[in-house]
Amino acid sequence: MDDLRTKLDIPIRSARFYGDSLQGIYDELERKAELSRKQRPADPDTRRRSLLQPSRYKEEFWKQNEALQNAAEHSIDDDVLCCFVFQDEHERRRFIVTYPEDFWLDCEAINMEKRVFYEVIPESSPCFLYYDLEFETDINKEKDGVRMARTVIDVTCAYIAKYWQYSCNRHMVINLDSSRPGKFSKHLIFSTKDVAFENNFRVGYLVKMICTEITNFLSDPSAVHDVLSNFNRADLEELFVETNKVQAPDCEYTWNKCPKNKEMEVFINSLVSYLPNKKKLRLFSFDQNKQAQTQCYAQSAEGRLQKTSLFKEFPKSPYPALDRYVSDFVKPGKVRDTKYNESIQIITYEIVGNRYCENIGRWHKSNNVYFIVDLANKMMYQKCHDEDCAGFFSTPKKLPMEVTFYFDDEMDSLFCALEET
Repeated sequence: MDDLRTKLDIPIRSARFYGDSLQGIYDELERKAELSRKQRPADPDTRRRSLLQPSRYKEEFWKQNEALQNAAEHSIDDDVLCCFVFQDEHERRRFIVTYPEDFWLDCEAINMEKRVFYEVIPESSPCFLYYDLEFETDINKEKDGVRMARTVIDVTCAYIAKYWQYSCNRHMVINLDSSRPGKFSKHLIFSTKDVAFENNFRVGYLVKMICTEITNFLSDPSAVHDVLSNFNRADLEELFVETNKVQAPDCEYTWNKCPKNKEMEVFINSLVSYLPNKKKLRLFSFDQNKQAQTQCYAQSAEGRLQKTSLFKEFPKSPYPALDRYVSDFVKPGKVRDTKYNESIQIITYEIVGNRYCENIGRWHKSNNVYFIVDLANKMMYQKCHDEDCAGFFSTPKKLPMEVTFYFDDEMDSLFCALEET
């Protein structure tokens, strides 16, 4: 009996019970897991998040257009992603796409002197009106920068009231100061919450118009202006200077009553293009005749999508099933462009958002990859734009039958035509 118990205590190898057929499956799963680890662009964030917050998202890019396109494609309703740019230790520009709250929390862990980031304002997208005011104090010693900033705010609010009948005041303006010895510098953001400008071109047009009208008004002592005549001429004249960001103490912006993180609120409200409540947003603009107009965000969205290159509809191949297959294969990346060479039956897919290269076994730091589909041989392989991988072709991947089915008949007809000639 003891001998039998001893025999039963001996562990039985899984291979003896199941056979060795599963070993290949385990090896394949391990290979896929390792490949996934290599493709993962960043370590997951372990900070506790509110149930109301979106899942953490952070991607880095070397090219601005790719970063802006990524932010536009992955923003959902009120969960809007922003794009920030900085210079790395080698003085190369890099772009970060993430949620502003997460970006601020990341910055809190960085030394103050290294927190040098800039918001990227997407072209043709809605934004708040903003000013960068600066002058050299050594050659403008009589100038009062604080008073000048208030004049700029008051004049701008008067123009907004004139053209769009919107009541704006200093309590809606975030006044940030980045002055240093020898230089006065302020950043003013008209954080009007429920209204914004259609795009930064409309902002530029309004600012240029204000500057031009102030210049013309001051050049004629007898001039009368429906807006500028309400201001002291001396205050307007002070705005012209000789030429060769912490919160400013004169900031009158009205903050939330009990913000959980005052510094984070300052940061988020100072973002020019971060507009999470777009559904209720009204946009100020000028029509083709330079007449002021107001429209809701929903009315302007369709026209803006047609104008902006971020949402450009890139060419597709003649085979939608193949396009879908490649799009799924390159995730989390996207197909940026498609080129079809009918004469040699080759389709090239340019990829963004996934720079994994089989040659080096990891993501390229800057150069993108692309995939070539050989329709004749029903194969797909990867190449990249990196000089070190110029002659590299990945291991050919056979296209699945459900994809090749759509161009099999065409290829048969092509070969028959070649044989007849």
